[in-house]
Amino acid sequence: MSARAAIAPTRRIGPLRIGEWLWLMGSMLGMLLIAAPRVLSQPLRYEASAQVTLSTARYAELFADGPDDPDLAAVVQQARESLAARHPGFGAPTLDVRIVAGAPGQLGVIAAGPTAADAVLLADDAAETLARQVRAAGGREILRNLMGWELVVALRGNPPATTFQARLRDLIRTSAMPLNRPIEPVSAQVRVEDLTAEERSDLARALEAREERITRGELPATSAGSVERRRATAAALTVRQALGYLYRELDARFDPDAAGDARRSMRASPPTGPVERHIAALLLLAAGVGLVAGLAGIAIERNAGVVRKIGELWRYRELIQNLVLRDLRVRYRGSALGYLWTQLSPLLLMLVFWLVFAVFLPSNIAMYPVFLIVGLLPWNFCAEAIVSGARSVIDNGPLVKKVFFPREVLPLTAVLSSLLNFILSLPMLFIVIAIVQALYPPLQQAGRITNLSWTIGYLPVLIALQTIFVAGVVLLLAALAVFFRDAVHLVGILVQFWFFLTPVVYSLDAIGGTAAQVVRWLNPMASLIDFYREVLYGNVVSTGQVPSPAVPGLDSLARVFVTALVVLVAGYWSFQRRSAEFGERL
Repeated sequence: MSARAAIAPTRRIGPLRIGEWLWLMGSMLGMLLIAAPRVLSQPLRYEASAQVTLSTARYAELFADGPDDPDLAAVVQQARESLAARHPGFGAPTLDVRIVAGAPGQLGVIAAGPTAADAVLLADDAAETLARQVRAAGGREILRNLMGWELVVALRGNPPATTFQARLRDLIRTSAMPLNRPIEPVSAQVRVEDLTAEERSDLARALEAREERITRGELPATSAGSVERRRATAAALTVRQALGYLYRELDARFDPDAAGDARRSMRASPPTGPVERHIAALLLLAAGVGLVAGLAGIAIERNAGVVRKIGELWRYRELIQNLVLRDLRVRYRGSALGYLWTQLSPLLLMLVFWLVFAVFLPSNIAMYPVFLIVGLLPWNFCAEAIVSGARSVIDNGPLVKKVFFPREVLPLTAVLSSLLNFILSLPMLFIVIAIVQALYPPLQQAGRITNLSWTIGYLPVLIALQTIFVAGVVLLLAALAVFFRDAVHLVGILVQFWFFLTPVVYSLDAIGGTAAQVVRWLNPMASLIDFYREVLYGNVVSTGQVPSPAVPGLDSLARVFVTALVVLVAGYWSFQRRSAEFGERL
Protein backbone atom coordinates (compact mmCIF):
# COMPACT_ATOMS: atom_id res chain seq x y z
CA MET A 1 0.00 0.00 0.00
CA SER A 2 1.38 3.42 -0.93
CA ALA A 3 2.05 6.07 1.72
CA ARG A 4 -0.82 8.15 0.41
CA ALA A 5 -3.26 5.25 0.52
CA ALA A 6 -2.20 4.38 4.04
CA ILE A 7 -2.77 7.89 5.33
CA ALA A 8 -5.78 8.87 3.23
CA PRO A 9 -7.72 5.66 2.37
CA THR A 10 -10.36 5.75 -0.33
CA ARG A 11 -13.17 5.14 2.10
CA ARG A 12 -15.18 8.35 2.49
CA ILE A 13 -17.31 9.81 5.23
CA GLY A 14 -19.26 12.52 3.53
CA PRO A 15 -17.11 14.69 1.20
CA LEU A 16 -13.78 13.74 2.80
CA ARG A 17 -11.70 10.61 3.21
CA ILE A 18 -11.01 9.25 6.68
CA GLY A 19 -7.44 10.50 6.59
CA GLU A 20 -8.60 13.93 5.55
CA TRP A 21 -11.08 14.07 8.44
CA LEU A 22 -8.24 13.13 10.81
CA TRP A 23 -6.05 15.85 9.32
CA LEU A 24 -8.84 18.41 9.65
CA MET A 25 -9.49 17.57 13.30
CA GLY A 26 -5.75 17.54 13.99
CA SER A 27 -5.38 21.01 12.47
CA MET A 28 -8.17 22.41 14.64
CA LEU A 29 -6.85 20.70 17.76
CA GLY A 30 -3.29 21.85 17.07
CA MET A 31 -4.38 25.45 16.62
CA LEU A 32 -6.36 25.26 19.86
CA LEU A 33 -3.36 23.85 21.71
CA ILE A 34 -1.21 26.72 20.42
CA ALA A 35 -3.76 29.43 21.16
CA ALA A 36 -5.25 28.16 24.45
CA PRO A 37 -2.27 29.01 26.75
CA ARG A 38 -2.17 32.57 25.40
CA VAL A 39 -5.93 33.02 25.63
CA LEU A 40 -6.47 31.37 29.01
CA SER A 41 -3.44 33.01 30.66
CA GLN A 42 -4.63 36.54 29.94
CA PRO A 43 -4.36 38.37 33.25
CA LEU A 44 -7.08 40.62 34.58
CA ARG A 45 -6.41 44.12 33.31
CA TYR A 46 -8.03 47.41 34.23
CA GLU A 47 -7.94 50.58 32.16
CA ALA A 48 -8.26 54.21 33.24
CA SER A 49 -8.17 57.34 31.09
CA ALA A 50 -6.76 60.81 31.69
CA GLN A 51 -6.27 63.72 29.31
CA VAL A 52 -3.60 66.27 28.44
CA THR A 53 -4.43 69.59 26.75
CA LEU A 54 -1.80 71.49 24.77
CA SER A 55 -1.77 74.86 23.11
CA THR A 56 -1.64 74.18 19.37
CA ALA A 57 -0.25 77.68 18.83
CA ARG A 58 2.61 77.37 21.32
CA TYR A 59 3.45 73.72 20.51
CA ALA A 60 2.52 73.77 16.81
CA GLU A 61 5.64 71.77 15.85
CA LEU A 62 4.26 68.75 17.69
CA PHE A 63 1.20 68.63 15.42
CA ALA A 64 2.72 69.72 12.10
CA ASP A 65 2.44 66.23 10.58
CA GLY A 66 -0.71 65.12 12.35
CA PRO A 67 -0.94 62.33 14.96
CA ASP A 68 2.20 60.62 13.59
CA ASP A 69 4.42 63.70 13.87
CA PRO A 70 7.98 62.57 14.71
CA ASP A 71 8.43 65.38 17.25
CA LEU A 72 5.33 64.24 19.12
CA ALA A 73 6.50 60.62 18.89
CA ALA A 74 9.84 61.62 20.44
CA VAL A 75 8.05 63.37 23.33
CA VAL A 76 5.85 60.30 23.92
CA GLN A 77 8.92 58.05 23.90
CA GLN A 78 10.67 60.26 26.46
CA ALA A 79 7.56 60.13 28.65
CA ARG A 80 7.51 56.32 28.43
CA GLU A 81 11.19 56.14 29.43
CA SER A 82 10.47 58.33 32.43
CA LEU A 83 7.50 56.16 33.46
CA ALA A 84 9.53 52.98 33.02
CA ALA A 85 12.12 54.32 35.47
CA ARG A 86 9.45 54.87 38.15
CA HIS A 87 7.16 51.88 37.57
CA PRO A 88 8.91 48.47 37.67
CA GLY A 89 7.50 46.17 35.01
CA PHE A 90 6.27 49.03 32.84
CA GLY A 91 5.66 47.89 29.27
CA ALA A 92 4.02 44.59 30.24
CA PRO A 93 0.41 44.03 29.06
CA THR A 94 -0.86 44.70 32.59
CA LEU A 95 1.19 47.87 33.13
CA ASP A 96 1.36 50.05 30.08
CA VAL A 97 0.18 53.33 28.58
CA ARG A 98 -1.29 54.30 25.22
CA ILE A 99 -1.39 57.86 23.94
CA VAL A 100 -4.36 58.60 21.67
CA ALA A 101 -4.67 61.84 19.68
CA GLY A 102 -8.12 63.39 19.91
CA ALA A 103 -9.26 66.86 18.94
CA PRO A 104 -6.48 69.36 18.07
CA GLY A 105 -4.40 69.84 21.18
CA GLN A 106 -6.05 66.96 23.03
CA LEU A 107 -4.07 63.81 23.93
CA GLY A 108 -5.83 60.94 25.65
CA VAL A 109 -3.81 58.83 28.07
CA ILE A 110 -5.10 55.26 28.52
CA ALA A 111 -3.30 53.33 31.23
CA ALA A 112 -3.56 49.62 31.96
CA GLY A 113 -2.92 48.23 35.43
CA PRO A 114 -3.33 44.94 37.32
CA THR A 115 -5.84 46.62 39.63
CA ALA A 116 -8.23 49.54 39.26
CA ALA A 117 -6.15 51.64 41.69
CA ASP A 118 -2.94 50.91 39.77
CA ALA A 119 -4.59 51.91 36.49
CA VAL A 120 -5.79 55.24 37.93
CA LEU A 121 -2.40 55.99 39.49
CA LEU A 122 -0.55 55.20 36.27
CA ALA A 123 -2.95 57.21 34.10
CA ASP A 124 -2.59 60.32 36.27
CA ASP A 125 1.18 59.94 36.46
CA ALA A 126 1.44 59.37 32.70
CA ALA A 127 -0.66 62.47 31.96
CA GLU A 128 1.52 64.60 34.23
CA THR A 129 4.70 63.12 32.74
CA LEU A 130 3.50 63.75 29.19
CA ALA A 131 2.67 67.39 30.01
CA ARG A 132 6.13 67.78 31.56
CA GLN A 133 7.86 66.31 28.52
CA VAL A 134 5.90 68.55 26.16
CA ARG A 135 7.03 71.58 28.14
CA ALA A 136 10.59 70.23 28.21
CA ALA A 137 10.55 69.98 24.40
CA GLY A 138 9.62 73.68 24.18
CA GLY A 139 12.07 74.57 26.95
CA ARG A 140 15.07 73.18 25.11
CA GLU A 141 14.62 75.72 22.30
CA ILE A 142 14.28 78.52 24.85
CA LEU A 143 17.45 77.33 26.56
CA ARG A 144 19.28 77.25 23.22
CA ASN A 145 18.37 80.91 22.63
CA LEU A 146 19.42 81.90 26.16
CA MET A 147 22.79 80.20 25.72
CA GLY A 148 23.12 81.74 22.25
CA TRP A 149 22.84 85.25 23.71
CA GLU A 150 25.15 84.40 26.59
CA LEU A 151 27.67 83.20 24.01
CA VAL A 152 27.52 86.65 22.41
CA VAL A 153 28.05 88.34 25.81
CA ALA A 154 31.02 86.07 26.57
CA LEU A 155 32.61 86.67 23.17
CA ARG A 156 32.43 90.42 23.85
CA GLY A 157 34.47 89.83 26.98
CA ASN A 158 31.70 90.83 29.40
CA PRO A 159 31.37 88.92 32.70
CA PRO A 160 28.02 87.31 33.62
CA ALA A 161 25.68 89.93 35.09
CA THR A 162 23.51 87.49 37.08
CA THR A 163 23.83 84.14 38.77
CA PHE A 164 21.76 82.45 36.06
CA GLN A 165 24.01 83.85 33.33
CA ALA A 166 26.93 82.23 35.11
CA ARG A 167 25.00 78.97 35.14
CA LEU A 168 24.36 79.31 31.42
CA ARG A 169 28.07 79.65 30.79
CA ASP A 170 28.68 76.56 32.90
CA LEU A 171 26.10 74.66 30.83
CA ILE A 172 27.92 75.70 27.64
CA ARG A 173 31.36 74.90 29.03
CA THR A 174 30.44 71.44 30.33
CA SER A 175 28.12 70.52 27.40
CA ALA A 176 25.62 69.53 30.06
CA MET A 177 22.55 70.03 27.85
CA PRO A 178 22.73 68.10 24.55
CA LEU A 179 20.42 69.81 22.04
CA ASN A 180 19.05 68.83 18.63
CA ARG A 181 20.81 71.78 17.03
CA PRO A 182 24.13 73.41 17.96
CA ILE A 183 24.19 76.62 19.99
CA GLU A 184 24.55 79.68 17.76
CA PRO A 185 24.98 83.37 18.66
CA VAL A 186 21.70 85.32 18.54
CA SER A 187 21.36 88.99 17.68
CA ALA A 188 18.55 89.93 20.09
CA GLN A 189 19.10 90.04 23.83
CA VAL A 190 17.44 87.13 25.64
CA ARG A 191 17.35 87.06 29.46
CA VAL A 192 15.61 84.63 31.76
CA GLU A 193 14.11 87.53 33.71
CA ASP A 194 12.27 88.68 30.58
CA LEU A 195 10.58 85.33 29.94
CA THR A 196 6.88 84.82 30.55
CA ALA A 197 5.70 82.44 33.25
CA GLU A 198 4.90 79.81 30.60
CA GLU A 199 8.38 80.10 29.07
CA ARG A 200 10.03 79.83 32.50
CA SER A 201 8.01 76.72 33.20
CA ASP A 202 9.15 75.19 29.90
CA LEU A 203 12.76 76.08 30.67
CA ALA A 204 12.59 74.47 34.13
CA ARG A 205 10.98 71.34 32.67
CA ALA A 206 13.82 71.01 30.15
CA LEU A 207 16.38 71.11 32.96
CA GLU A 208 14.28 68.67 35.02
CA ALA A 209 14.16 66.22 32.12
CA ARG A 210 17.94 66.41 31.77
CA GLU A 211 18.46 65.94 35.51
CA GLU A 212 16.18 62.88 35.46
CA ARG A 213 18.18 61.28 32.66
CA ILE A 214 21.38 61.91 34.59
CA THR A 215 19.83 60.40 37.72
CA ARG A 216 18.77 57.32 35.75
CA GLY A 217 22.41 56.50 35.12
CA GLU A 218 23.96 58.54 32.35
CA LEU A 219 27.15 59.04 34.39
CA PRO A 220 29.83 56.84 32.82
CA ALA A 221 30.73 53.68 34.71
CA THR A 222 34.39 54.59 35.10
CA SER A 223 36.63 55.28 38.06
CA ALA A 224 35.70 58.30 40.19
CA GLY A 225 38.97 60.08 39.36
CA SER A 226 38.82 59.73 35.57
CA VAL A 227 38.56 62.82 33.38
CA GLU A 228 35.35 61.59 31.79
CA ARG A 229 33.73 60.94 35.16
CA ARG A 230 34.76 64.35 36.53
CA ARG A 231 33.39 66.10 33.43
CA ALA A 232 30.06 64.25 33.67
CA THR A 233 29.78 64.97 37.40
CA ALA A 234 30.44 68.66 36.79
CA ALA A 235 27.77 68.72 34.08
CA ALA A 236 25.23 67.11 36.44
CA LEU A 237 26.02 69.62 39.17
CA THR A 238 25.62 72.52 36.73
CA VAL A 239 22.16 71.32 35.66
CA ARG A 240 21.03 71.01 39.28
CA GLN A 241 22.35 74.48 40.16
CA ALA A 242 20.56 76.11 37.22
CA LEU A 243 17.35 74.29 38.11
CA GLY A 244 17.68 75.30 41.76
CA TYR A 245 17.96 78.96 40.71
CA LEU A 246 14.72 78.70 38.71
CA TYR A 247 12.96 77.12 41.70
CA ARG A 248 14.20 79.67 44.26
CA GLU A 249 14.26 82.92 42.33
CA LEU A 250 11.54 82.50 39.69
CA ASP A 251 9.19 79.99 41.35
CA ALA A 252 9.21 77.77 38.25
CA ARG A 253 7.84 74.63 39.88
CA PHE A 254 5.20 72.67 37.99
CA ASP A 255 1.55 72.21 38.85
CA PRO A 256 0.24 69.73 36.23
CA ASP A 257 -3.41 70.69 36.81
CA ALA A 258 -3.00 74.48 36.73
CA ALA A 259 -4.25 76.38 33.71
CA GLY A 260 -1.52 76.72 31.11
CA ASP A 261 -0.29 75.83 27.65
CA ALA A 262 0.46 72.22 28.61
CA ARG A 263 -1.50 70.67 31.47
CA ARG A 264 -3.31 67.61 32.70
CA SER A 265 -6.86 68.66 31.86
CA MET A 266 -8.62 65.57 33.20
CA ARG A 267 -7.71 63.14 35.94
CA ALA A 268 -8.53 59.45 35.69
CA SER A 269 -11.67 57.92 37.17
CA PRO A 270 -11.71 54.40 38.67
CA PRO A 271 -12.75 51.79 36.05
CA THR A 272 -16.00 49.94 36.71
CA GLY A 273 -14.48 46.53 35.97
CA PRO A 274 -11.68 44.67 34.19
CA VAL A 275 -11.21 44.75 30.43
CA GLU A 276 -13.21 42.00 28.69
CA ARG A 277 -10.93 39.09 27.75
CA HIS A 278 -13.21 37.43 25.13
CA ILE A 279 -11.92 33.96 25.98
CA ALA A 280 -14.73 31.98 24.29
CA ALA A 281 -14.61 34.10 21.13
CA LEU A 282 -10.83 33.80 20.83
CA LEU A 283 -10.89 30.03 21.27
CA LEU A 284 -13.63 29.78 18.65
CA LEU A 285 -11.57 31.96 16.33
CA ALA A 286 -8.52 29.71 16.84
CA ALA A 287 -10.60 26.64 15.99
CA GLY A 288 -11.85 28.46 12.88
CA VAL A 289 -8.31 29.29 11.79
CA GLY A 290 -7.39 25.62 12.30
CA LEU A 291 -10.37 24.62 10.17
CA VAL A 292 -9.34 26.95 7.34
CA ALA A 293 -5.72 25.76 7.54
CA GLY A 294 -6.90 22.12 7.47
CA LEU A 295 -9.12 22.67 4.42
CA ALA A 296 -6.29 24.51 2.67
CA GLY A 297 -3.99 21.56 3.40
CA ILE A 298 -6.51 19.12 1.95
CA ALA A 299 -6.87 21.23 -1.20
CA ILE A 300 -3.09 21.43 -1.64
CA GLU A 301 -2.73 17.68 -1.05
CA ARG A 302 -5.35 16.81 -3.66
CA ASN A 303 -3.67 19.02 -6.27
CA ALA A 304 0.02 18.53 -5.47
CA GLY A 305 0.23 15.12 -3.78
CA VAL A 306 1.99 16.38 -0.67
CA VAL A 307 1.46 13.12 1.24
CA ARG A 308 2.93 11.13 -1.65
CA LYS A 309 5.99 13.39 -1.73
CA ILE A 310 6.42 13.15 2.06
CA GLY A 311 6.19 9.36 1.77
CA GLU A 312 8.85 9.43 -0.94
CA LEU A 313 11.17 11.48 1.26
CA TRP A 314 10.48 9.13 4.15
CA ARG A 315 11.74 6.19 2.07
CA TYR A 316 15.02 8.08 1.69
CA ARG A 317 15.31 8.84 5.40
CA GLU A 318 18.51 6.81 5.73
CA LEU A 319 20.13 8.88 2.98
CA ILE A 320 19.04 12.08 4.69
CA GLN A 321 20.35 10.81 8.03
CA ASN A 322 23.72 9.88 6.52
CA LEU A 323 24.05 13.24 4.76
CA VAL A 324 23.23 15.15 7.97
CA LEU A 325 25.78 13.14 9.94
CA ARG A 326 28.32 13.66 7.16
CA ASP A 327 27.80 17.43 7.36
CA LEU A 328 28.33 17.38 11.12
CA ARG A 329 31.49 15.26 10.81
CA VAL A 330 32.89 17.56 8.12
CA ARG A 331 32.05 20.60 10.23
CA TYR A 332 34.13 19.39 13.19
CA ARG A 333 36.74 17.29 11.33
CA GLY A 334 40.21 17.82 12.75
CA SER A 335 38.86 19.79 15.71
CA ALA A 336 40.12 18.82 19.17
CA LEU A 337 36.90 19.98 20.84
CA GLY A 338 34.49 18.51 18.31
CA TYR A 339 30.87 18.74 19.47
CA LEU A 340 31.81 21.28 22.17
CA TRP A 341 32.09 23.87 19.42
CA THR A 342 28.30 23.83 19.16
CA GLN A 343 28.37 25.23 22.71
CA LEU A 344 31.47 27.43 22.46
CA SER A 345 30.81 29.04 19.09
CA PRO A 346 27.60 30.92 20.06
CA LEU A 347 29.11 31.74 23.46
CA LEU A 348 32.21 33.32 21.94
CA LEU A 349 30.15 35.19 19.37
CA MET A 350 27.90 36.50 22.13
CA LEU A 351 30.94 37.65 24.12
CA VAL A 352 32.24 39.58 21.10
CA PHE A 353 28.94 41.43 20.62
CA TRP A 354 28.57 41.95 24.36
CA LEU A 355 32.06 43.51 24.50
CA VAL A 356 31.22 45.86 21.63
CA PHE A 357 27.81 46.91 22.93
CA ALA A 358 28.67 46.96 26.62
CA VAL A 359 32.06 48.69 26.45
CA PHE A 360 32.39 50.61 23.19
CA LEU A 361 28.72 51.25 22.36
CA PRO A 362 26.97 50.84 25.72
CA SER A 363 23.45 49.43 25.64
CA ASN A 364 20.87 50.16 28.32
CA ILE A 365 19.00 46.87 27.82
CA ALA A 366 18.52 44.79 30.97
CA MET A 367 20.43 41.48 31.09
CA TYR A 368 21.96 42.25 27.71
CA PRO A 369 23.90 38.93 27.39
CA VAL A 370 20.58 37.04 27.62
CA PHE A 371 18.92 39.45 25.20
CA LEU A 372 21.85 38.91 22.82
CA ILE A 373 22.22 35.13 22.86
CA VAL A 374 18.46 34.54 22.57
CA GLY A 375 18.60 36.42 19.26
CA LEU A 376 21.96 35.09 18.06
CA LEU A 377 21.19 31.37 18.15
CA PRO A 378 18.06 31.47 15.93
CA TRP A 379 19.86 33.85 13.57
CA ASN A 380 22.85 31.49 13.32
CA PHE A 381 20.46 28.66 12.44
CA CYS A 382 18.93 30.78 9.66
CA ALA A 383 22.25 32.10 8.28
CA GLU A 384 24.04 28.72 8.33
CA ALA A 385 21.13 26.91 6.67
CA ILE A 386 20.79 29.50 3.91
CA VAL A 387 24.50 29.82 3.12
CA SER A 388 25.09 26.05 3.06
CA GLY A 389 21.72 25.26 1.49
CA ALA A 390 22.32 27.59 -1.44
CA ARG A 391 25.39 25.49 -2.33
CA SER A 392 23.87 22.11 -1.49
CA VAL A 393 23.02 20.98 -5.04
CA ILE A 394 26.20 22.41 -6.58
CA ASP A 395 28.48 20.84 -3.97
CA ASN A 396 26.84 17.45 -4.52
CA GLY A 397 26.97 17.61 -8.30
CA PRO A 398 28.59 14.13 -8.80
CA LEU A 399 25.93 12.55 -6.59
CA VAL A 400 23.14 14.27 -8.54
CA LYS A 401 24.48 13.05 -11.90
CA LYS A 402 25.09 9.43 -10.86
CA VAL A 403 22.38 8.47 -8.35
CA PHE A 404 18.61 8.84 -8.53
CA PHE A 405 16.93 10.27 -5.42
CA PRO A 406 14.57 13.19 -4.71
CA ARG A 407 16.74 16.26 -5.35
CA GLU A 408 15.10 18.21 -2.54
CA VAL A 409 16.91 15.89 -0.14
CA LEU A 410 20.05 18.01 -0.55
CA PRO A 411 18.75 21.45 0.50
CA LEU A 412 16.60 19.86 3.21
CA THR A 413 19.72 18.12 4.54
CA ALA A 414 21.40 21.53 4.91
CA VAL A 415 18.36 22.79 6.84
CA LEU A 416 18.23 19.73 9.10
CA SER A 417 21.98 19.88 9.75
CA SER A 418 21.74 23.52 10.84
CA LEU A 419 18.61 22.73 12.86
CA LEU A 420 20.44 19.93 14.70
CA ASN A 421 23.36 22.27 15.39
CA PHE A 422 20.89 24.85 16.75
CA ILE A 423 19.25 22.30 19.05
CA LEU A 424 22.64 21.09 20.30
CA SER A 425 23.56 24.68 21.20
CA LEU A 426 20.47 25.19 23.38
CA PRO A 427 22.19 23.89 26.57
CA MET A 428 24.64 26.80 26.32
CA LEU A 429 21.70 29.17 25.93
CA PHE A 430 20.14 28.03 29.20
CA ILE A 431 23.50 28.08 30.98
CA VAL A 432 24.02 31.73 29.98
CA ILE A 433 20.47 32.58 31.05
CA ALA A 434 20.96 30.89 34.42
CA ILE A 435 24.30 32.61 35.13
CA VAL A 436 23.24 36.11 34.04
CA GLN A 437 19.92 35.98 35.88
CA ALA A 438 21.52 34.60 39.04
CA LEU A 439 23.87 37.61 39.06
CA TYR A 440 21.22 40.23 38.19
CA PRO A 441 20.56 42.35 41.32
CA PRO A 442 16.89 43.27 40.61
CA LEU A 443 16.00 39.57 40.42
CA GLN A 444 17.83 38.91 43.68
CA GLN A 445 15.99 41.79 45.32
CA ALA A 446 12.72 40.25 44.17
CA GLY A 447 13.73 36.97 45.83
CA ARG A 448 14.02 35.09 42.52
CA ILE A 449 16.92 33.24 40.93
CA THR A 450 15.51 32.95 37.40
CA ASN A 451 13.11 34.76 35.14
CA LEU A 452 12.19 31.76 32.99
CA SER A 453 8.48 31.13 32.65
CA TRP A 454 6.10 28.44 31.40
CA THR A 455 6.19 30.32 28.10
CA ILE A 456 9.33 28.31 27.30
CA GLY A 457 6.86 25.61 26.23
CA TYR A 458 6.32 27.60 23.02
CA LEU A 459 9.94 27.03 21.97
CA PRO A 460 9.15 23.91 19.83
CA VAL A 461 6.40 25.86 18.04
CA LEU A 462 8.82 28.67 17.18
CA ILE A 463 11.53 26.23 16.04
CA ALA A 464 9.02 24.47 13.74
CA LEU A 465 7.82 27.82 12.38
CA GLN A 466 11.37 28.97 11.65
CA THR A 467 12.27 25.64 10.04
CA ILE A 468 9.33 25.93 7.63
CA PHE A 469 10.39 29.43 6.62
CA VAL A 470 14.10 28.60 6.27
CA ALA A 471 13.34 25.45 4.24
CA GLY A 472 11.36 27.51 1.74
CA VAL A 473 14.16 30.06 1.33
CA VAL A 474 16.80 27.33 0.96
CA LEU A 475 14.80 25.43 -1.70
CA LEU A 476 14.41 28.61 -3.70
CA LEU A 477 18.10 29.58 -3.48
CA ALA A 478 19.41 26.06 -4.11
CA ALA A 479 17.55 25.89 -7.44
CA LEU A 480 18.57 29.43 -8.37
CA ALA A 481 22.27 28.75 -7.65
CA VAL A 482 22.40 25.85 -10.14
CA PHE A 483 21.51 28.18 -13.01
CA PHE A 484 23.17 31.37 -11.73
CA ARG A 485 26.40 30.51 -9.91
CA ASP A 486 26.94 34.12 -8.88
CA ALA A 487 23.94 33.72 -6.59
CA VAL A 488 26.15 31.69 -4.21
CA HIS A 489 28.47 34.64 -3.66
CA LEU A 490 25.62 37.13 -3.55
CA VAL A 491 23.84 35.12 -0.83
CA GLY A 492 26.73 35.60 1.60
CA ILE A 493 26.61 39.37 1.14
CA LEU A 494 22.83 39.54 1.42
CA VAL A 495 22.86 37.47 4.60
CA GLN A 496 25.20 40.01 6.19
CA PHE A 497 22.88 42.82 5.11
CA TRP A 498 19.90 40.82 6.40
CA PHE A 499 21.62 40.48 9.78
CA PHE A 500 21.59 44.24 10.32
CA LEU A 501 17.94 44.45 9.29
CA THR A 502 17.07 41.87 11.94
CA PRO A 503 16.92 42.91 15.63
CA VAL A 504 19.65 40.53 16.82
CA VAL A 505 21.90 43.02 18.64
CA TYR A 506 19.31 45.77 19.06
CA SER A 507 15.62 46.06 19.83
CA LEU A 508 13.02 47.20 17.32
CA ASP A 509 11.32 48.98 20.22
CA ALA A 510 14.19 51.46 20.13
CA ILE A 511 13.22 52.33 16.55
CA GLY A 512 9.49 52.28 17.12
CA GLY A 513 6.82 53.76 14.88
CA THR A 514 6.15 52.87 11.28
CA ALA A 515 9.74 51.83 10.55
CA ALA A 516 9.66 49.04 13.13
CA GLN A 517 6.28 47.85 11.87
CA VAL A 518 7.56 47.73 8.27
CA VAL A 519 10.59 45.68 9.33
CA ARG A 520 8.36 43.20 11.16
CA TRP A 521 6.03 42.79 8.19
CA LEU A 522 8.71 42.51 5.50
CA ASN A 523 11.27 40.52 7.48
CA PRO A 524 9.86 37.30 9.01
CA MET A 525 13.13 36.71 10.87
CA ALA A 526 12.62 40.01 12.74
CA SER A 527 9.28 38.72 14.04
CA LEU A 528 10.73 35.28 14.82
CA ILE A 529 13.61 36.78 16.83
CA ASP A 530 11.06 38.86 18.75
CA PHE A 531 9.02 35.70 19.41
CA TYR A 532 12.06 33.86 20.83
CA ARG A 533 12.79 36.83 23.05
CA GLU A 534 9.21 37.07 24.27
CA VAL A 535 9.13 33.47 25.51
CA LEU A 536 12.73 33.21 26.80
CA TYR A 537 13.72 36.77 27.78
CA GLY A 538 10.57 38.89 28.04
CA ASN A 539 9.70 42.43 27.07
CA VAL A 540 12.68 44.68 26.42
CA VAL A 541 13.31 46.90 29.44
CA SER A 542 16.10 49.16 30.66
CA THR A 543 18.87 48.14 33.05
CA GLY A 544 17.58 47.86 36.60
CA GLN A 545 14.22 46.45 35.55
CA VAL A 546 13.04 42.86 35.16
CA PRO A 547 11.66 41.64 31.80
CA SER A 548 8.36 39.75 31.84
CA PRO A 549 8.24 36.67 29.52
CA ALA A 550 4.99 36.27 27.61
CA VAL A 551 3.41 34.38 24.75
CA PRO A 552 3.65 36.04 21.30
CA GLY A 553 0.48 37.61 19.96
CA LEU A 554 -1.67 35.11 18.08
CA ASP A 555 -2.18 37.54 15.19
CA SER A 556 1.60 37.92 14.83
CA LEU A 557 2.12 34.14 14.99
CA ALA A 558 -0.57 33.62 12.35
CA ARG A 559 0.98 36.25 10.08
CA VAL A 560 4.43 34.67 10.25
CA PHE A 561 2.97 31.17 9.83
CA VAL A 562 1.15 32.17 6.64
CA THR A 563 4.30 33.91 5.37
CA ALA A 564 6.41 30.83 6.10
CA LEU A 565 3.94 28.56 4.26
CA VAL A 566 3.85 30.88 1.24
CA VAL A 567 7.67 30.93 1.14
CA LEU A 568 7.81 27.14 1.47
CA VAL A 569 5.27 26.57 -1.33
CA ALA A 570 7.03 29.09 -3.60
CA GLY A 571 10.45 27.59 -2.88
CA TYR A 572 9.29 24.01 -3.38
CA TRP A 573 7.45 24.87 -6.62
CA SER A 574 10.52 26.64 -8.01
CA PHE A 575 12.79 23.75 -7.00
CA GLN A 576 10.54 21.07 -8.50
CA ARG A 577 10.09 23.04 -11.70
CA ARG A 578 13.83 23.18 -12.34
CA SER A 579 15.13 19.98 -10.68
CA ALA A 580 14.87 17.92 -13.91
CA GLU A 581 17.55 20.13 -15.49
CA PHE A 582 20.06 19.88 -12.63
CA GLY A 583 22.02 17.03 -14.22
CA GLU A 584 22.58 18.94 -17.44
CA ARG A 585 23.55 22.17 -15.71
CA LEU A 586 26.01 20.47 -13.36
